Amino acid sequence: MTLVALYRSAPLRQRISKGYSVYVPGHGRGAEELVGSLLAGPPPLPAGPSGQPHTVRGSARARAALWVDTGRASLHDPATRARTAEALAVSVARVAADVRRRGGLLLPTGWQQQPDPLAGLCADLHSAEVLNPVQREVFTNLVREHTASLIALGGRQLYGPGGVAPGGSARLSRSFDQVSTRYLDSCAPEHLERVRTRLRQEERVGRLEVMDVSPLGMPEAQAGEDVTVRLFDAQVTVAGTLAHALLVQALSMWSRDLERTGRRVRQVPQFLLEQNRARAVAHGLAAELRVDQTRRTEEPPRTQSAGRAVRTLLSELLPYLRQLDATTDELAPLFLGVEMAGSAAASGFVRNENDLLAHWHREDRTALAPERLAQGLASPDWLTADHCGASNRAVGHGSWAAARVWLTDRLAGPAPQPDRRHEAQRDRRPESRREPGRPAPLTADQLLDRLARPDLPAPEVMDALRSYCRAGGTLDLTRPLRSRGRDEARALRRVLRPRAGQRVRCEKPPVSWDDATATRALRAAGEQGVALMHWDLPAQDRARVREALRGMGRAPGGVRTVLLTDTNYTAREDERRGTVEVLLVAPREGTDR
Repeated sequence: MTLVALYRSAPLRQRISKGYSVYVPGHGRGAEELVGSLLAGPPPLPAGPSGQPHTVRGSARARAALWVDTGRASLHDPATRARTAEALAVSVARVAADVRRRGGLLLPTGWQQQPDPLAGLCADLHSAEVLNPVQREVFTNLVREHTASLIALGGRQLYGPGGVAPGGSARLSRSFDQVSTRYLDSCAPEHLERVRTRLRQEERVGRLEVMDVSPLGMPEAQAGEDVTVRLFDAQVTVAGTLAHALLVQALSMWSRDLERTGRRVRQVPQFLLEQNRARAVAHGLAAELRVDQTRRTEEPPRTQSAGRAVRTLLSELLPYLRQLDATTDELAPLFLGVEMAGSAAASGFVRNENDLLAHWHREDRTALAPERLAQGLASPDWLTADHCGASNRAVGHGSWAAARVWLTDRLAGPAPQPDRRHEAQRDRRPESRREPGRPAPLTADQLLDRLARPDLPAPEVMDALRSYCRAGGTLDLTRPLRSRGRDEARALRRVLRPRAGQRVRCEKPPVSWDDATATRALRAAGEQGVALMHWDLPAQDRARVREALRGMGRAPGGVRTVLLTDTNYTAREDERRGTVEVLLVAPREGTDR
């Protein structure tokens, strides 16, 4: 075989407009007047890696808001992105100092005590470069498909002395000038005119730039030739904004791959897109999103948590994030908290900046005071720090470290396999093959999808579980279950737990498979096909159970062990308890061993 061509979609440039609001204590319209005077005489701002100086601008629709604009910037490697972040942080700090000099405070968007909070609500705008109309169409549709996930991830709520308001996005829940993106069959002028006509009929607006994703960019942001993503609320930190820019960059590269290979993005029904968008706006990462089942209309409606949708998006973007040499530190503000907070025991973990502000307020009631936040925005080091990671590390250092290992492994990708063709020719050994007609083992997500079907007979549950157990390596369902909604995960565990007679309650960590409780569980699995070992013990002893199970090695007789539950809960008198559940799955007689 001869390699005749190799393609790789390199990243294009992106323009970032970083948003903040202006607050003038004690003055009704003081913020709007200050913004006007600052725009008339802006402070000098540094240039980014491209050599183009940053600019500051405002908007007639958000008169108490300011944006620091990077111009088109290349974000192709970690070093360039780090320099971009540093320059943007210095620019924000200079604008914050100029606002203070004029008698105001530069604050993260959403400060409740603004005379008009709506005047300061704004988005971080990400305008991605495209090379032709097909790329424009595909990129717009691709971001449209992931609207709810991106809103849930980047939503910001109102905050004030009393804490952070619950929910997803304060800006989008109050916006009259932003609507959901319509699917583009083409970017030809005649088709775009039809989209404008639909917007006039359905939303009483006729401008494409009012959509969540503007296919013709934002002229007011000097991004008229780009595609502008308006889904992310303005983040508190530059680190959060650059992480979102990395997502946009990966989506852009994905769309170029689709365009190059002649593929298009599927058309998610508009009613489903708007329903999920509304749920993400209202509930953020706590939203339950409906799954598109247009091709399986006979099945009942299914939902997935917004957190699981975000993790799925990460999996789909991994090839492009690897091409960008994305690092764990760059993506940690986006994905580590979502991963850690999937556990029922992880009630205090920070998933996004909404959670971050709430965490700061719980730790210190004065943390959200305007003066303190304004001081942070005046410090470039504070702006580029990963505050979400620092908070999660303080809440649970072990979970934080494990999540970093998980993300690092995902970014590293599968290890390259050695070329063993010469060894194979030398040894003349036949390759191991699956038995003819025997399907491949189920993955964890495939198993859970199958078990989610209503009224699944017990033999089919057992067949699915055995198929999953044929896979090699450690069998652990805790993480896939955490990525599902809490109600769905609880229902799936009920399906997987065997009857009472096949459950063995254990008082202490086992020493070997010869222990009395382990022997009883093995006997039940051999007779009934499956058994459950259950531990309920002080929270600090959970790790001892896991260690003991690892030290025991493989169970005898071809029995496979599947970790079903590993979590903490609060018992009476605020006692912290831990629960560990392990399924023992026996093979069919004469197979699966």
